[in-house]
Amino acid sequence: MIVYDTHVHTAYSTDSNTPVHVQLDAAIACGLSGICLTDHMDHGFPLDQCDIPLPKGELPFCYDIEAYKAELKGLREKYSGLEILTGVECGLQTRSDILDKNKEISADKELDYMIGSLHLMGRKDPYYREFWAGQDAVVCIRKYLEELYGNLCVFTDFDSLGHLDYIVRYAPDDFHYEPEQFHELIEEILKLLVRKDIALEVNTSGFKSGKNPNPHLDILTWYRELGGEMVTIGSDAHQPEFLAYHFDTLAPLMRTAGLHQYVTFHQRRPRFHSLDA
Repeated sequence: MIVYDTHVHTAYSTDSNTPVHVQLDAAIACGLSGICLTDHMDHGFPLDQCDIPLPKGELPFCYDIEAYKAELKGLREKYSGLEILTGVECGLQTRSDILDKNKEISADKELDYMIGSLHLMGRKDPYYREFWAGQDAVVCIRKYLEELYGNLCVFTDFDSLGHLDYIVRYAPDDFHYEPEQFHELIEEILKLLVRKDIALEVNTSGFKSGKNPNPHLDILTWYRELGGEMVTIGSDAHQPEFLAYHFDTLAPLMRTAGLHQYVTFHQRRPRFHSLDA
């Protein structure tokens, strides 16, 4: 049974307008024991890759992290029956200035949990249809995975790798995704995670467009076969109706991959929870 959702967004993220308290109310309604709010901190996100109207002078996918932490601290007494963990989802890029900013965030002693995620490929967002125009999906996905591996070679100061095959969410409808096509490259990423003691996130948002989470069930199986044991679970909910999305579907799938536990992070230290409890 999964009772923690550790990838959740609120109005602190550019792409969500959900107040913090609404996500907390939804977590209680879902019967969760805890929630980790992980709003987007994607420094250097290209302005031309964001079609969301922003107030003058505001940068996309950046927010006042001190105000964020203060709000969560103030809500903990009101929501005393729910464990509220303080997290962040940092966008991975290899630019030195962005690496420095991500390192600063990672050094924040008030954070419980930090996700590292790659949302861009060649400084373009695969979320948009124009990204795929005239492109071969296999080539794009391979390049994305190569870019992800390159990022992991220069920055690993985070707790869990977010939605490893994120790019496939937005691939053209006629593309049939088979992880085996990218096995060698994905295996190198997984080996690095195991070697660096970085968890692998299982992100249930993938169920919106298919029968698998991100990453695909095959990748979870490979991860376990390589000795991986630390798996985090998140819905990637930007609206309350998607909180704990398909968690009941995910648990048996994880067991078929050989995974019988998941982790949450408190003060950047992993805590293990049984899927069979």
